[in-house]
Amino acid sequence: MPYKLLPIFKKELINNKYFIITFSDYEMADQCHPGQFFRLKNPQQNFPILPRPFSVNNIQDKQTSFLIKIVGESTKNLFETKIGENISLHGPLGNGFKIARNKKVLIVSGGIGYAPFPFLLKKLEKAKDEIVFFHGGKSSDDIFSANVINFTEDGSVGKKGLVTDGVEQFLQKNQVDIVYACGPQIMLKKLTEICKQFNVDLQVSLETIMACGIGVCCGCAIRIVENGKMVYKKVCKDGPVFDGYTVVWDE
Repeated sequence: MPYKLLPIFKKELINNKYFIITFSDYEMADQCHPGQFFRLKNPQQNFPILPRPFSVNNIQDKQTSFLIKIVGESTKNLFETKIGENISLHGPLGNGFKIARNKKVLIVSGGIGYAPFPFLLKKLEKAKDEIVFFHGGKSSDDIFSANVINFTEDGSVGKKGLVTDGVEQFLQKNQVDIVYACGPQIMLKKLTEICKQFNVDLQVSLETIMACGIGVCCGCAIRIVENGKMVYKKVCKDGPVFDGYTVVWDE
């Protein structure tokens, strides 16, 4: 879990809500596993005091990318950082997705929950999985690829409606071995109910506020059912990926 100070190698504006920043570092890229995250901060900025967590979006040519949504001052600061300026990176952190092999796989994401899946998709393709990818957003601003089955709440791109509705209809007609998911908690809760109905394994990557990122502060604790008992787990250290059926969604 090393700290690195690296210059931004590349920056890509997706739209007025999302952007991608990329760092070139062989050692860092080699250490990453799909579903893990880094804590990023511009060391020249006083705010935020602590780095913010971001999933590894992709690894290509030993370059590590992060898809970021502009939602507040900290992400705005990262967006305004120029190519060649240094960013502090701490990671890779957490436990990522378990890679299925020779399975029928469904990926489901919502909004910025799309972030970890381009990297995972590469690993699943190498594992010779049969993959279908559903993604949902509120509008066209939340859509990142035309190569997946898109849903938007306003109908501006893809199919109109919630991505979970599309998943339920898909599972009624198609066999799937495992679902990988990341997105808003309300989406993941509904998805868990759907997957349970069709007896499909489910791995979920949780989004939550973090402080230390290494399991010391307990600021990201969630409730998990383990061996029939309710226990607390830390999203940063024990996750962010969990068995969806073990998460206590009703908080």
